[in-house]
Amino acid sequence: MAVFCHLADPKNYQAFDWQHIQDDADRHYWLGLFESFTANIRQRLVEDDLAGDGFAERWPLFEAEYAEGMRQIRAESERTRLQSTIDLCDFRQQMLNKYGWPDSYLGVKTRENNMAVAMYPKAIRSVDETPLPQRWESLFRMLFAGNMFDLGAPDTIDLYNSGKLDFATILAGIRPRPWFIDHADAVRDRMMSTRRWKQALFFVDNAGTDIVLGVMPLVREMARAGTRAVLAANSQPALNDITIDELNPLLDRLSRQDPVLADLRADGMISTVANGSNSPLIDLSRISEECNAAAADSDLLVLQGMGRGVESNWRQCFLCDVWRVALLKDRTVTKWVGAKLFDPVCRFDSGEGSGHD
Repeated sequence: MAVFCHLADPKNYQAFDWQHIQDDADRHYWLGLFESFTANIRQRLVEDDLAGDGFAERWPLFEAEYAEGMRQIRAESERTRLQSTIDLCDFRQQMLNKYGWPDSYLGVKTRENNMAVAMYPKAIRSVDETPLPQRWESLFRMLFAGNMFDLGAPDTIDLYNSGKLDFATILAGIRPRPWFIDHADAVRDRMMSTRRWKQALFFVDNAGTDIVLGVMPLVREMARAGTRAVLAANSQPALNDITIDELNPLLDRLSRQDPVLADLRADGMISTVANGSNSPLIDLSRISEECNAAAADSDLLVLQGMGRGVESNWRQCFLCDVWRVALLKDRTVTKWVGAKLFDPVCRFDSGEGSGHD
């Protein structure tokens, strides 16, 4: 594993930079959320026929060991008043791996990918028919709408379970500008200028509408404008995040529907890399060597989604330019940054080594 080459201060890097939780309610919220996650996991395993042989025997053992692990984590958190959701995510995934359910959201991802792929041609036609520069704002709004597909936050879990995660409805409901943090004009102008970025390393988030109807139309436009895009996807499963093994065949399917995308991939303007992670957050002190090699050739880092760009890496500084773009879907995260639930974040920071404002 490698340390991300564009960290401004790698020796003092902390992926989760708000772990000193002085508010007891916030700490209990995170612990309670992870303690209750077994119900969501069991539902996915049973409904999607992923439980496997011996489920009746394995599940009680998993549930008991998971509960005991969480009791130990809670006791340590009460003692130190520290809590990191990266550590909680690591624990949850380790337990799933141990008991043979590493990808308990596979059925959900497959269904959502199929639905989003069917909607992709119409979405792309709408993008291409929108004149510049208004097209960029439409793409940003699509990115926010797609990012609502998140099975790690209570409010979006409830929306999914009630059948209310309809992309068109969510897109129409994205809040008008100015957004909570709104640097969209700066990003758009740079994309369209002669000073556009050479290459963007784009850490992607969820499967389904997020990657297909949010990320890909935007990345397609970035590449058409002259910025190469390297999509960095998780190496191993984590909730409903897209993995590298799912992303590549998904792009093949989209390319068969979209000659523009097919040509951009053939020309090397859009490519993929495994990021080395199995978490909804990203610890940039432990990424894959291949991802770090792509980073070395990139002058823009894109941290897409609440987990990678807000819950982790919110206060970190980078040598390259960084664009954090996400929809805020967790009430404690919004409280921490001073926003409202479902506020869009479009935050751009120039890199300390970029040589421009």
